[in-house]
Amino acid sequence: MSAVIEAVNLTHLYGEKTLFETAAIKNIDLAVENGEFLGIIGHTGSGKSTLIQHFNGLLKPTTGKILLDGKDIAESKESIRAARFKVGLCFQYPEYQLFEETVYKDIAFGPKNMGLDDDETDRRVRRAARFVGLSDSYLKKSPFDLSGGEKRRAAIAGVIAMEPEALILDEPAAGLDPRGRDMILSFIKEYRQETGRTVILVSHSMDDIAKLATKVLVMNKGEVAMIGTVDEIFSRSEELFKMGLNVPQVTKIFLGLKEKGVPVRTDIYTNEQGCRELLRVFGRSVKE
Repeated sequence: MSAVIEAVNLTHLYGEKTLFETAAIKNIDLAVENGEFLGIIGHTGSGKSTLIQHFNGLLKPTTGKILLDGKDIAESKESIRAARFKVGLCFQYPEYQLFEETVYKDIAFGPKNMGLDDDETDRRVRRAARFVGLSDSYLKKSPFDLSGGEKRRAAIAGVIAMEPEALILDEPAAGLDPRGRDMILSFIKEYRQETGRTVILVSHSMDDIAKLATKVLVMNKGEVAMIGTVDEIFSRSEELFKMGLNVPQVTKIFLGLKEKGVPVRTDIYTNEQGCRELLRVFGRSVKE
């Protein structure tokens, strides 16, 4: 498996050469593999958003570089422009960026900027809308007539329509009610399964990361604190707690059961795993 995105000794300073100079991220070495679902977690100010804004050239490294398919994206203006289409970045509350007369035109904005013809643009718009659960009837509506969750989905569709090699989502379910949250996360999961493309999800929700990610990156004070599989990261719960982070709710339950003397495993991160473990320990009595 080859790396789509690589960060090589990446450092970014805010307020460089001033009294307020701060290293938002420092000495980051990271490889995001093709088809991987990478979850990025860390407390506020840990450098998550700064890091992902380097992946498509929105921020320029102070030192180090970003490689996209093995090539430095800062080589030229053309390579930076290409990176913006190859790495689709969806910020928090992307619905605030909707501006066109119709949902169709909003989703088509990216493909049009790529210079695609009308037929290819139409194919991409309808495919992207389908990924986020918006039927053709929505495409004729004004985006400002949609509900909050529908606006969010339309905005995400606008990024998906560019068919990027890597899709980055920064807290895509932030501010949504439970139903809207579940829908967004379900669509993201289906998108990755159907396309096989790389997805990077930044989230404060350990439960969401545990359900979706194949690999987890933990940021702390601008540095990579841990990186590994979901099992590897969440098995280090004590270290996560010391960094001010949490573990999934179901993990907390099994940690509590263990403390009370129940002989359960504690490397449980999803409800499905929890059910299997309870059946293993208690057997028939749990089924009944």
